[in-house]
Amino acid sequence: MAAARYRLAPVMSPLIISRRTLCSAIVLIALTLLAYAPAMRGGFIWDDDDYVTANPNLRLSGGLADIWLAPRKSPQFYPLVYTSFWIEHQLWDFNAAGYHVDNILLQAVAALLLWRLLVMLEIPAAFLAACLFAIHPLQAESVLWITERKNVLCGVFYFASALCFVAWASRPSDFRSGETPKPQERQSRTLYALALLFFIGAMLSKTVACSLPAALALLLWWKNGRITARQCLALLPMFLIGVALAMGTAYLEVHHVEAVGREWAFSPADRILIAGRAVWFYVSKFLVPANQSFIYPKWTFDPRLAWQWAFPAGVVIALGVLFAMRNRWGRGPLVAALIFVGTLVPALGFFNIYPMRYSFVADHFQYHACAALCVLAAMGLQHVFRRFAYLLLPILLIPTMLRSYTLADSLRLWQDAAAKNPDSWMVHLNLARTLEERGHPHEAQVQFEQQLALAPELPETHWNMGFNFARRGELDAAMREYDAAIAIDPSFAPAWYARGRIYIQRHEADRAAVQFARAVETANTPQQRTYRAAAHAELGELFKQNRLYDRAISQYRAAVNDDPMFAKARVDLAALLAAKGRLDEATHQFNQAVEIDRALEQYRSAVLTLRRGI
Repeated sequence: MAAARYRLAPVMSPLIISRRTLCSAIVLIALTLLAYAPAMRGGFIWDDDDYVTANPNLRLSGGLADIWLAPRKSPQFYPLVYTSFWIEHQLWDFNAAGYHVDNILLQAVAALLLWRLLVMLEIPAAFLAACLFAIHPLQAESVLWITERKNVLCGVFYFASALCFVAWASRPSDFRSGETPKPQERQSRTLYALALLFFIGAMLSKTVACSLPAALALLLWWKNGRITARQCLALLPMFLIGVALAMGTAYLEVHHVEAVGREWAFSPADRILIAGRAVWFYVSKFLVPANQSFIYPKWTFDPRLAWQWAFPAGVVIALGVLFAMRNRWGRGPLVAALIFVGTLVPALGFFNIYPMRYSFVADHFQYHACAALCVLAAMGLQHVFRRFAYLLLPILLIPTMLRSYTLADSLRLWQDAAAKNPDSWMVHLNLARTLEERGHPHEAQVQFEQQLALAPELPETHWNMGFNFARRGELDAAMREYDAAIAIDPSFAPAWYARGRIYIQRHEADRAAVQFARAVETANTPQQRTYRAAAHAELGELFKQNRLYDRAISQYRAAVNDDPMFAKARVDLAALLAAKGRLDEATHQFNQAVEIDRALEQYRSAVLTLRRGI
């Protein structure tokens, strides 16, 4: 794979649609559809509610503007992803099948673009590499978890940008200032503009794409042994855009997603150990994609243990060997390894991301990076097995389809995760909630007890246990668990709110009001905003019962400001505003409530004809 033997293929050759190219494209699309077919009728899982079904920006008027202009009104600032969800919501509401099909089609398009990019780079086994990228079992999580639209949409823009940039870089620039641009030069400028535009699209889908300029620089070095000043100047805007948007994401991850605190308090040595082990984890999972789990066990580490440094040292040694052997083996293996590791950097633990609370690794973290491994694997397989290498694809389909079946249903997903990661309190909690939703309270109780036993030091586990007791009417037991949660963390707002609800059930309104006020006071994180909204609404109800209508209106306003999807609070606010004679405001609030929940339409006349003064 010596670089000197290669030169870039003619610019338009990857775009020429011959009969053979068309047939290969159809095969690639068919493979992708077949691999993920078991999930086409699947539902929403885990935090798909935050991203899709309970996302106010998809339902409320002005939501599309907020997607682009209000970063903190979405779980993460990836506006192209939420725009795609917004469009889908207009077309088929919250029918999960439509979202799944779109994700699968986006994966097929990303694989097609990767294939044509590899053809342009004259990489052997380009089609086999694209097929591996399309249907490898590790990709299933990114394709079938609707929340991870981030990955597949970013993948489309990522490979489109790379394709256009490589096409641009292969064209010599002979334009001189003052001359009329030649058609070839105009085409060259168009290719570069498209590369930049697609890169911005990738960054607005997921900022892991910030690694693309470095990957392109490595590809240019591989092909030519150097990078020209013209190419460096062309990559500079991409580097600047990538760094700026990546820093914005890192800031929001800490200050909006709240990936901060003792669970993210790692020293530099800790982070190096995490990163080194994660790299080898992804390599091993790619080679042997067995025992995949939605949440992997979170390993422990200690910088004082010498053997743990073998992981990061192994990464450095492997890269050093590839560099030392670049003249004998060619620069290709080194470039592929550097692209793989470099693309993983945002998810290796050097920066705080919220999932690190539960695990340091996840299948969807390696979505873009595994393209480099797909290329190396495809070239190796084709070199050894020739055409018989394609027999691997039907074999690879089986675990991918099985993984698709597991990811298609919440209950199967969490049961599978609990079997493979029995020591995760988060897994048992989500399994408990799913069992409860499916009407299996006794089995749910076992899982609630498991999550409490695994993490008694966390306020969440006591609060969840208390919630389960309260649902079953065991109010004293629930109160003990809420007290335990507050003893661990006095600022844990959900427990204050839950205590207030118990006092309401006991008809102790004054004591309930104190608890709700504490919930409002302590709910200072985005994750607790829903409970602050609920506490405001409860205070509004108490004020209304005491005929303190202006104070009640103020509380309901605060509730809908904290939680724009709080339809009931909007209806209650509309009723009070209508009774005050403020019908325009009442109509607006009620229309917003109906946008959230169409079933509320039946209350329109009752709310908007309430004209008596209060």
